[in-house]
Amino acid sequence: MNFRAIAARAAFTTTAVAAATMLFGTQAAVAATNDSFAVGTTSGGCGVVNFVDYGAGAPGGGNNDDYLVIHDYCGDGKGVRAYAWIGSTYLGAKNNTNGLAGSAVVWDPFGNVTGGQKVGIKVCLFDSNNTLSRCAEASRVSADG
Repeated sequence: MNFRAIAARAAFTTTAVAAATMLFGTQAAVAATNDSFAVGTTSGGCGVVNFVDYGAGAPGGGNNDDYLVIHDYCGDGKGVRAYAWIGSTYLGAKNNTNGLAGSAVVWDPFGNVTGGQKVGIKVCLFDSNNTLSRCAEASRVSADG
């Protein structure tokens, strides 16, 4: 092989590697979709549940990036209850009874959500008699898990 053939082969290989890096780098960026969303109780939003789907896991949220944060934004003597499901599978409920001055509650009923799964959340206020009020719900299909 002469010098020109070696130089041409090296240039082709370098170009192919650069093109592959750009292609796979672009696909990885597309895969990093933030599917986070929230739902708040009706008439005032005293209770809010956030589905968090992006970044590092939070303390209490497991070792993944798919969890719920349950907030109580009103000093009304009522707790906030969150419900969760994947598709039609009910995953349970969790309460925040910390009140307005207390911390949000982090809950991980999901494990790791995968692309194409439908995530559902519901939030309600509840009183000392366990009576629910001001319920609202929302769901989203995860783009990439």
